[in-house]
Amino acid sequence: MELAQLRALRELRDRGSIAAVAAAFRVTPSAVSQQLAALQRSVGVPLTQLEGRRTVLTAAGAALADAAVAVESALIDAANSITEFHDDSAAPVSISAFHSAAIALFPGLMTASIAGRPQLVLRDQEGGRADYPQLVADTDLVIGQRLVGGAEWPAQLAVVPLLTEPLDVAFRAGHRLDSGDAPVTAAELRGLPWVGMHDDAPLAAAVRAIAAAGGAEPVIAHRVNDFAVAAAMLAASDCIALLPRHTGAAYRSPELRVRPLAEPVAASRRIDVLARPDTLHRRGVRAVLAALRTQAAALAPAAPTRRRRGPAAAAPPFRAEVVGSFLRPAALRRARAQHAAGTLGDAAFREIEDAAVREVIGRQADAGLKLATDGELRRGSWQYDFFAGLDGVSVTGGAAGVDVGGVRAAGRAMFVPGRLGFPGDHPMLEHFRFLRENAPAGVVPKMTIPSPTVLHFRLDRAGLAGGPYVDHDELLDDLAAAYRDAVRAFYEAGCRYLQFDDTTWTYLCSRAEREKAAARGIRVDGLAERYAGLLTDVLAGRPADLRVTTHVCGGNFRSAWISTGDYEPVAAELFAGTDFDGYFLEYDSERAGGFEPLRHVPAGRKQVVLGLLTSKDGALENPDVVKARIDEAARFVPLGHLALSTQCGFASTEEGHALTEAQQWAKVREVAAIAADVWA
Repeated sequence: MELAQLRALRELRDRGSIAAVAAAFRVTPSAVSQQLAALQRSVGVPLTQLEGRRTVLTAAGAALADAAVAVESALIDAANSITEFHDDSAAPVSISAFHSAAIALFPGLMTASIAGRPQLVLRDQEGGRADYPQLVADTDLVIGQRLVGGAEWPAQLAVVPLLTEPLDVAFRAGHRLDSGDAPVTAAELRGLPWVGMHDDAPLAAAVRAIAAAGGAEPVIAHRVNDFAVAAAMLAASDCIALLPRHTGAAYRSPELRVRPLAEPVAASRRIDVLARPDTLHRRGVRAVLAALRTQAAALAPAAPTRRRRGPAAAAPPFRAEVVGSFLRPAALRRARAQHAAGTLGDAAFREIEDAAVREVIGRQADAGLKLATDGELRRGSWQYDFFAGLDGVSVTGGAAGVDVGGVRAAGRAMFVPGRLGFPGDHPMLEHFRFLRENAPAGVVPKMTIPSPTVLHFRLDRAGLAGGPYVDHDELLDDLAAAYRDAVRAFYEAGCRYLQFDDTTWTYLCSRAEREKAAARGIRVDGLAERYAGLLTDVLAGRPADLRVTTHVCGGNFRSAWISTGDYEPVAAELFAGTDFDGYFLEYDSERAGGFEPLRHVPAGRKQVVLGLLTSKDGALENPDVVKARIDEAARFVPLGHLALSTQCGFASTEEGHALTEAQQWAKVREVAAIAADVWA
């Protein structure tokens, strides 16, 4: 198969017709059809089929189109790695935005200092949700809007959140609603005429929901999508309208008043950047994206300094946290490559590695953290290095890679030729001892290991073939016993803060990942309950002074991710069915959903660590937005049982995410600063 053929297939998925693909490629429809036919002959299975007069993808065609994303991403990465001086930062970057976002963001973007000084190609363009795949096919970055709690973006799009802003009710001065700043209820709005939006606009759904809460149909006097026109109409009438709080500032005038909406009808809209996953690998695009996030953060006015409202945490997890991994310093990467090539001896390599670990421990303390990890600097992978040290497990390379959001991660294969166990000389015990000995006074050393559920979920039938276990279920008892021994061994080495890193819970929220698990021979029915039971067995009888947390991860690699979906399908089993002291949860983007699943966290000792700051790029979050989201989460879990961290580590594997070390440490300092402002 050829790249041009794969591109044709992918474009057919995104654009919806052969004619649209031909127009985009500036070729004839016949030429596109020939490319698709040649690709179908090479793979030997039907990739397209007719639905009426339209050519659409079959299931196999859709799967191959998804793979084409990984191919494109790999080609971009290969081009970027030809030389460290190769840079496409100055190449044009096209951006489209709906009207009010364009007014709020484009002027500042045009004057921003953007790395590489790319040529910006800006366009004002409205579109409904169904239009976005086509818009993204034609434009590098598309700024879109949707209501919080509304339908998610199409799954093939990469989504980067820019801003969440409340929607206020606007009206003229002297209107009967002009009675102060108190939130306005749905009952007060009943029967009032609206300057609404056209039915396909996101805010139109909010008006309908507000009216329904008031027990009546909305009275739509006019339909106008332009906020400037709507504002002028409000000033000249008794109509009301919704006006976004931050991007709507440009439309306010002395003649207008606004009031926030009262619960439970309070509504907000999300402004997100949409792109093809491979587009985000371009350096110039990433630079523009960082500038957009800076512009968006500046739109929300700084909140007044709040009083510290929660107590400091006396035991882990602390109020300011990190997940565990950090970017590998350049000197360590060079030394590891030289060691692998046989040009650097074991002792010299260990000396460089030890120095890097000491440095990362010290920098965590300098950033204001009360804990320190070893940054996982001695590992190539957050999971396989640990599994390879277990009795009865063999880890090999050369397996088919894993597609992580369009980025291909190197493949590893696990085999279980013997009975599972935890050896007393597991290498990571020595890793922890070094961490404990080098942690500054007052800093708690934290050890991170992959959860036992990850080993079970990763294994396929071939990994069990010829070994002592007939199927996945049969190894659960030995797996629990091995991890109980691991917990005991780390405790005896002095560990009082242990973390299980776990991707399986988010995978169980994804239909695609459940189907892959079934194909590996795993019985997926009731799997969440069995995993809760496994973890309960592992933690049974642990010492009272050992704090054990889990990081629930969406599968992150080089700033991409695998799974999407909120925690609701597994919330009861995860939060109430397992005996962890704390739960690190990814909440840096819409892919994790809302905070509602936190209602399943039992009252009492359990802590929830909100991963509200992304570790996938270097742009700093707006502290006031982060604090507002902490307040949202506190509706379901008391503030005293919440904490803050980045959403994941900075380097789940030795490749690391797409940010610099300076940006990494700026993120850590921001976590500490926000936590210090929220909790005493």
